[in-house]
Amino acid sequence: MQDRRDRTVAQIIEAAGVVIDRAGYAGATTPEIQRLAGVSRGGFYHHFESKEQLGDAVLARQHEYFRRVSEQAEAGPAPELWLQALVDISHHYTASILTDPVLRAAVRLSIEPGPYQTSTSYAAPLSAVTAVLESARLADELQDYVQPAEAARTLVGCYSGVQLLALALAEREDLHRQVAAMWRLCMPGLARTDVFTRLRLDSPDP
Repeated sequence: MQDRRDRTVAQIIEAAGVVIDRAGYAGATTPEIQRLAGVSRGGFYHHFESKEQLGDAVLARQHEYFRRVSEQAEAGPAPELWLQALVDISHHYTASILTDPVLRAAVRLSIEPGPYQTSTSYAAPLSAVTAVLESARLADELQDYVQPAEAARTLVGCYSGVQLLALALAEREDLHRQVAAMWRLCMPGLARTDVFTRLRLDSPDP
């Protein structure tokens, strides 16, 4: 019974991801989500009392992703270069966005005007990026003036802007290239010169 419940909840969240990614939170309707998920109105409301509760579940997938990133940064094992790990994380997340409609929907919830354009929506990525930068600072990879929390705000803002522009221009297929371009501009201000020369800023996957 629990397995069936979990499958139904997962179907609804996946359908919500597809609809929100396509139409935005305001444009997403519960009847369309129910239809795509293949559940009745009663079945939907048995698991989710409102569209807002469903939006919370979509955003929770993004938070879980970044929670794992934070835990790895705090617990190790340490990579050869923490800044390389940060670049790789950004490309891994980009690849996940391209294949996972729920993560794409979470991004759209965070960047579009509405109930989720709040500090809470950005808490998980800010915490994760700060944790990795703190580890990079302890490993002496950062320029002396770099403050991890401040730098994290700038990087998350830049990455969100890249996502927003890609959404507006319908150029998501170029996201990896755009993320690499972001790093080429930002990384010289973060990394010590001897560290920067060792970094690969493009996606690790061809």
